[in-house]
Amino acid sequence: MNKVCTVLVNLLWLFSCLPGWLAFLLASRHVRRAQTKVLSNILKQNATTEYGRRFHFEAVRCPKDLGSIPLTEYEDYAASLQKVQAGQASILTSEPVELLQPTSGSTAATKLIPFTRSLRRQFRTAVDPWIASLYLAHPTILLGRHYWSISPATRPAQEPATNVRVGFADDAEYLGVFQRFLSRALFVVPPEIAQVSGPAAFEYLTLLFLLRERNLRVISVWHPSFLTLLMQAVPPRLPEMARAIETGVIEAPIGLSPDLLRAFSRRFSPSPARAADLRLLDTARPDLPGCLWPRLRVISCWAEGRAEPWLTELRRQFPRAVIQGKGLTATEGIVSFPVGRDGRKVCAIRSHFLEFVDAETGEVKRAWDVMPGREYSIVVTTGGGLYRYRLHDRVKVTGFFNRAPCVEFIARDNLVSDLVGEKLNGRHVEEAIRQVEQSCGVRFTFTLLAPVLVRQSAGYVFFLQTADRAGTDCSRIGPALEEELHRNFHYHHARSLAQLQPLRVFRVDGDAAGAYRRFLMRKGAKAGDIKFNVLSAETGCLSAFEGRLEEEFLRQDAKPPSGGNADF
Repeated sequence: MNKVCTVLVNLLWLFSCLPGWLAFLLASRHVRRAQTKVLSNILKQNATTEYGRRFHFEAVRCPKDLGSIPLTEYEDYAASLQKVQAGQASILTSEPVELLQPTSGSTAATKLIPFTRSLRRQFRTAVDPWIASLYLAHPTILLGRHYWSISPATRPAQEPATNVRVGFADDAEYLGVFQRFLSRALFVVPPEIAQVSGPAAFEYLTLLFLLRERNLRVISVWHPSFLTLLMQAVPPRLPEMARAIETGVIEAPIGLSPDLLRAFSRRFSPSPARAADLRLLDTARPDLPGCLWPRLRVISCWAEGRAEPWLTELRRQFPRAVIQGKGLTATEGIVSFPVGRDGRKVCAIRSHFLEFVDAETGEVKRAWDVMPGREYSIVVTTGGGLYRYRLHDRVKVTGFFNRAPCVEFIARDNLVSDLVGEKLNGRHVEEAIRQVEQSCGVRFTFTLLAPVLVRQSAGYVFFLQTADRAGTDCSRIGPALEEELHRNFHYHHARSLAQLQPLRVFRVDGDAAGAYRRFLMRKGAKAGDIKFNVLSAETGCLSAFEGRLEEEFLRQDAKPPSGGNADF
C-alpha cells in the first residue's frame, strides 16, 4: 500500500472514531448522568427477559434501587447459560446471543461469555475514544501501518455442546463494520492468520508479513511477553525471511491448507529493496527489532502487575518507541482505556455500568463517588447479560480525567489456591515476592508459585528466573518466601499440621515465559491473551519447565503427613 493510501486509511479511521471521543469528553464531565443512562438503557431493554422478570428490573428507577439485584459470579449464570446454549431466547437478554466467547484466563476453567449486538457496541464505545486519543497524541502514526496481534485458532480444551457459535472468527470483530474494512488495508498481518492453528506456522507467517513492512508505526499486543518472544525468533530466521521477501514466495513447509496458502500468497508480493535492507542488519544487535522498524512510534501492551521484566526487554529492543499500557479489559467487559500522551487509564463510563466495592469496608460505590488513593473491586453490568457481575479485578483510583475516575490495576482479588485449606491469595503472594526481592537483593525476571500434588503429599513450588541467572544464590530465597507465606494464617496452620510440605524452589532453565505460555496454550488459553499471574492453582505446572529443585534449604524441616511422602 503506497503512502498516500496509508495516510487516507488512517485518516478515515481517525474520523470514524472522533464522534466517540467527543461524546466521551462530554460524558467525562457529567459522570453520574452518563452512567445512569447506561444502566437505565440496559435494564429497560432486558426487563422482560427471564432474568429481568426474576429480579424486577422494571422497578429499578435509579442506581440507588440496585440493591434488589444481587452481586453475581459466573456460576450464578450456569442454568441461564445452559438455556442460551440450547438456543432459547430472552433468557438473559432480549437481543439474540450472537456467540459465546471463551475466556482465555490462565487460572480458571474455560467460561463462555454471551455476546450480543449491544455488548459489541459497548466495546466500540470504549475502543473508539482510545483510538482517537492515540492518533491525536501521536499524529505520526497517521503515516504508517499497524500490527494488532490476532490470536491463532485455538479452541477450548473441551468443545461445549451448544446451538450458539463459540468464539469470534477474528479478533477484529470487536471493531465496527467500517473499521474492520479499513483494518484489512491498514494491518500488516492478514486476518487469515486467525485461521492458523499450528504455533510454528503462526510464528513464521506473522514474522514474514511483519518483516516485509518497513513503515510500521503501531504494535498492539496484549501481554508484552508475546512480542518479546516473537522478537527472539527474528535473528536466526532473518536470512530465510529475507529470501522469501525478495522472491515473494512463501516456501517454508508450514502445513497450511491449499486455500489458506493461496490467501496468504495473494497478499505477499516480492520486495527486493526491503530484503536488501534486512540483509544489511546486524542480527547480534540488542536493539535489532528497533532497527527493523525505525519509524515505530507506539507499542500498546499490558504494563501493570508483574509485567516489568518484559517491559524492560521491550525498552531495550525498541528504544525509540513509546510503550502505552493497556486499559483494564476482560472478555466480559471493558473497565478502562488509556488516553493522552501519558496514557492515563480512564474508566469507560459510556460502555457498561460500573460499581466499585471498597476493598476495606465492602461498601459499594459508583463511578461518581469513588475516592482517589482507595482500592476497589470492580463490578460491571453489561449489555451481554451479566448484571452486577464481579470481575474480581482490584484497582486503585489514581485521579480523574475531568470527573471520570482513572484507575490502576492492582491484582486479581479471587486468585486463590486451596489444596488443604491454605487459601493462598494472589495479592498476598504478589506482595510476598516483592518483599523477597527487597530482602534478598534480587530481581526476578520470572516467578510462579504453584501447588504440587503427588499421591497424598502436597506442597508448593516457587518457579523462578533472575536477571543474574548464574550468580543468584537461591538458598536465601526459599526461606524468605516461606516466612512471608506463613503470614497467611491458613497456610501457617496447614504447614504446622504437616498438611503441606515445605516450600521448594525450582530454578527454571531456558525460556521460562515461553515454556509457561506453551503449557497454558495446551490447556486451551489463547496465545495473544495470556496474562502471567504470580500464583497458579494448577497442580501440573512442574511438567511445564526444565530445571532443578533447590531443596536443601528446608530438608531438615520436612515432616511428611501421615501416610504421605515428603518427596514430590
